[in-house]
Amino acid sequence: MSDESRLVEANDTSGAGYAFGEFRFSPTSRSLLLFEEPVRLGARAFEILRILVERAGDVVTSEELLTQVWPDVVVEETNLRVQIVALRKVLARGEQRLRSIETVPRGYRFVLPVAPWAQAVSDTPSHEHTLHNLPGLLAVTVGRAETIALLADSLAQRRLVTIAGPGGVGKTTVAIAVARQCLRRFPEGICFVDFSSLSDPSLVTSALASALGIGVIAAKDPMSGLISHLRKKEMLLVLDTCEHVVDAAAALVESLLSQLPRLRILATSREVLRAAGEWAHRLPCLPYPALADPSSAVDALEYPSVDLFVRRARASFDRFELQDADAPIVAAICRRLDGIPLAIEFAAARVGELGLREISARLDDRFDVLTHGRRKALPRHKTLAATLDWSYDLLPPEEQTLLRQLSVFRGAFTTDGAVAVAGEAWTRAATLMYLSNLFGKSLVTVDIGGETTLYRLLDTTRAFAAEKLTAAERHEASVRHARYVLASLHDAEVDYQSDDSRGWTERHRNLIDDLRGALDWALSESGDRHLALQLIGDSMLVSYALSLFGEYARRLKKLFEQMPDMSMENPATATRVWEVYGHAKWQTAEPIEAVADAFRKALDVARSAGLVEGQIRALAGLHIIFFYNGNYEESFAASKEYEVLATAVKSPAVTMSYRRMSALVLHGMGDQAAARSQAEGVLADLAGPMGKQHRAIMSDARFALLPTLARILWLQGHATQAWEYACEGLELARARGQPLPLCSVISLAMLPLSYWTGNMAAVEEFTDTLFTLSLEHSLVLAHQYGRAFRAILEGTPDTSREPVGGAFIADTAATMDARFAAEATLDRVEHGYERWCTSELLRIRAARFLVEGDAEHVAKAEALLLRSLDVAQRQQAWAWELRTAITLAEHEKGRPGYAAALDRLAAAYARFTEGFETRDLMRAAAILRDR
Repeated sequence: MSDESRLVEANDTSGAGYAFGEFRFSPTSRSLLLFEEPVRLGARAFEILRILVERAGDVVTSEELLTQVWPDVVVEETNLRVQIVALRKVLARGEQRLRSIETVPRGYRFVLPVAPWAQAVSDTPSHEHTLHNLPGLLAVTVGRAETIALLADSLAQRRLVTIAGPGGVGKTTVAIAVARQCLRRFPEGICFVDFSSLSDPSLVTSALASALGIGVIAAKDPMSGLISHLRKKEMLLVLDTCEHVVDAAAALVESLLSQLPRLRILATSREVLRAAGEWAHRLPCLPYPALADPSSAVDALEYPSVDLFVRRARASFDRFELQDADAPIVAAICRRLDGIPLAIEFAAARVGELGLREISARLDDRFDVLTHGRRKALPRHKTLAATLDWSYDLLPPEEQTLLRQLSVFRGAFTTDGAVAVAGEAWTRAATLMYLSNLFGKSLVTVDIGGETTLYRLLDTTRAFAAEKLTAAERHEASVRHARYVLASLHDAEVDYQSDDSRGWTERHRNLIDDLRGALDWALSESGDRHLALQLIGDSMLVSYALSLFGEYARRLKKLFEQMPDMSMENPATATRVWEVYGHAKWQTAEPIEAVADAFRKALDVARSAGLVEGQIRALAGLHIIFFYNGNYEESFAASKEYEVLATAVKSPAVTMSYRRMSALVLHGMGDQAAARSQAEGVLADLAGPMGKQHRAIMSDARFALLPTLARILWLQGHATQAWEYACEGLELARARGQPLPLCSVISLAMLPLSYWTGNMAAVEEFTDTLFTLSLEHSLVLAHQYGRAFRAILEGTPDTSREPVGGAFIADTAATMDARFAAEATLDRVEHGYERWCTSELLRIRAARFLVEGDAEHVAKAEALLLRSLDVAQRQQAWAWELRTAITLAEHEKGRPGYAAALDRLAAAYARFTEGFETRDLMRAAAILRDR
């Protein structure tokens, strides 16, 4: 999966369908078009529409719809009602203002005239191949055609356009419509970023990175990752709801535009950004009859505010028709509401419940109170607040309570989330009924465009509802919300083990907004430190998938300052928190001792409490960090302790992890035969009954094992097989859609193999990928590897010091290009214990001695070369044996020992059965041809 995994590509195919109003509907290609523009519908909504359209004019009972759309699942009828109302809102976007779905006794009827329609391939809009993550239009864009055209034209002339205006005026709706109109102009993508969930202005860069599918959260200079990702792209960024982070948003915009000449930005805010080069458009309210009341319904509908009122009223009360006698009443309501679209929607949503005259009278009463009876207009922001107050006061107590409780959600939420936050005050069915009623009254929005129906409070409504919470309510709702997030994290971890784990990142990416919200509350003065610990400990998988290492390191540092004695907490939670801290420290390249200390504390707590699972995870952490730091003996010791626990727990996953760890550390210690035996044994088990029984676990094991096996095979002379296994690992990493596994495979296998075989085209490709990907996602450790590999590619050696990142990367860099073997690296290998690269590093030191030319250095070199051969043969590292034999042959040419050196080279060459097109074998063959 690419970096832009967050940006989706529409793809309609041809097929016969139906035409109704301005819509074109194709069940075959599963598409709904409005004026040739795709309308996003989820699977449930699509099926409901298909059934109703195919039986247009006939009554389809609720029972039939529930049975066909939710087969084998018991759901409340409120689910169906929500989908129907949402479909009415979608179908109300047409210009003809026609009724679409009628509610009848026992069910529903599709009442729009339907005609056959044959979709041609050319009917698919070509610009819908543009990558984008634009949401479906949140509301009808009534009366905005000229404004949308003006703003679209402005984006062609200006690089920063801001839509400014009061809350509820429709800025987001207009911005989405403008962006959709501009799809053809930005073939490299349009990215929509919603800032409304942010409470911390410093997270604006992270929010943009997340929307782009990257993770610049941990970097000391987070802008560099964004700049790197966007540098060559001609894109449009839509930054929505900037007013509460306006300074940070302005700084972000100025920085991006100053360095990215092909970038355009469309922002929405209640106030202008005041950024350099900004062109601001003040979005007016919808026109309404300001003086005389219209004499007929036809005249009234000429005003966009009245048009919107009618469409919205019909969406919630399908039998509503604007009569001539009612036109002055609706005109007065729209005038009273200043033409503010959101306020009009709130009022129109009550038509079925109150009727026009009652709505008008109650609004008049409310506004008279606010103006103390004076004939004086309220400021527009107070008009919306007054309308919200009015709409809120009309709610039954239960719906008022639920609305307040839902304000703790930062982003979208499901029905399960709503039920969890509501607590035990009502039954699930009652909670869902109240939620459905809130949606019907426009206080909650619904997105039916995905697999799961998602609910959301608009930022205006959320802020209003949050202010209504009492301190006690806020605390109780926040606790329930945090516990719901904990449950969601657990579900995400279980889901990761399922057969369908490849789309895991996309399915659970939205967790981050509410996880951050829960952590902000839990770490606040009125929060709950114990819940904060649980949230951090249980979100390790999310932190890895979304590259949140730096953010977690900062949060944990703050937490430890508040709670220095972590061992006093729940041992299972404390173990996981120390484990998360260890990984966060490692991935942000803190000193190895600080990293190891965190894992050792996790291990100590787990041992003291007898927590086997915690010990297993801590030992796995110690094993891997010691390996990458070149401390192979300590890594081996951790793996042996892990083996004891694996034997005790008898878990297929744990056993497989141990065997994979064993293969890696045996490879590092130079025992390639044992490492290969272990690795191939694991692969054999993966292909057998165990692998089929535990597919998700075994998929992880195979992915983690392939780079190691590729390295082993190359060392043992099987270059072709090594490359095939490495490429399989690369594809598995790409399929995960997560940057860390991809960087790992490139660092561990793809780049070393590319260098070792002399495939310089692949070297350039993978070096650029690793450097860019690690920078964009703030993977500090991987970026250190990327910088080291880039230095090798650019030919800028510095042998006075080892590359940053640990002994493993230093060893690897030296084997890629002998010029990059630091003296410290060679000293460590010459005087230390054997490791996977000992033979090659001895050869490199010998080659440097040979350059000196004097008898003393030559004698030392010859001794080192013989020692190198001995080590290679004991380790069965035939690739290193070949290199050393080549060096010896070149050294002995023209000397008495040349014939023996050629015989030695011929014997080494004869071990190979594949890879003859690789650099070392070609070089050896050339020497042997000249004998």
